Amino acid sequence: MFQYGYPVFEHKNLLKKDMLDELRDYPLSLSQMHFAGYGDGILEGCGLSWEKDVLYLGTGLIWYQGNIYRMEEICHLKCPPTDQLTYLKVRFADTDYKRGWRNGIGEIMLNAEPVESGEMELGRFRLQEGARLRTVYENFEDYQTEYDTVNRIHVPYAGPGGAGLWPQLLKVYVQELLETGTKDIHDVSFAMTVLAAEGKVSLGCIRWYLIRSGDEAKEQMSNGEYYRKLLNILKIRKRGGTGWKQPEGGRGQMILL
Repeated sequence: MFQYGYPVFEHKNLLKKDMLDELRDYPLSLSQMHFAGYGDGILEGCGLSWEKDVLYLGTGLIWYQGNIYRMEEICHLKCPPTDQLTYLKVRFADTDYKRGWRNGIGEIMLNAEPVESGEMELGRFRLQEGARLRTVYENFEDYQTEYDTVNRIHVPYAGPGGAGLWPQLLKVYVQELLETGTKDIHDVSFAMTVLAAEGKVSLGCIRWYLIRSGDEAKEQMSNGEYYRKLLNILKIRKRGGTGWKQPEGGRGQMILL
């Protein structure tokens, strides 16, 4: 049966163990039921900005292995130009239990090592001497810029069925897609879905769109592969073409990520 219950704290009433248990268990069980089936990734926040050799990581929530990791203060990281590919990531420590607390910690770091098991990428970039690190983008294609621009294409964002693409990335894509004047029913349907969901759509939805556009989308693809396929469709639409494949006599373009 369904039921609800919550402790009522009243003057001169005894504070009982089951009342405290309810305060602990209810929000935990609610979050675990709500996010069941989600892939590990960012839930909210974790915005980035850069100023005077310092990278700022904003507050946010991360879903990792069935737990919500929260950061309630902005993190400051020294970030001078190195002219090499640098990764911003979280390294998760083993959960421990001490003094009545169960703790899970994700250490934030910047280094040149690709993400390994037990880590999660929050961005990558190559900052040159004398340049500023950009976190604002001009258009959908600009998100892959190699130098002096934070690339968040590969960052996992928690969603049903697995980690997906950055919601902002998808919103920019569909905005540019609609600006082409496309009348393709699949383009319009996908765009409306993304806009209605504020960009938070599952990989299954993106894969459905790619298949309807004529692509042979695999069941397992990286964020980079999804991005390249979307970028290719957008370029075709801007030329007035339809479908996924290059128009007859057209020349393809290789995109390196």
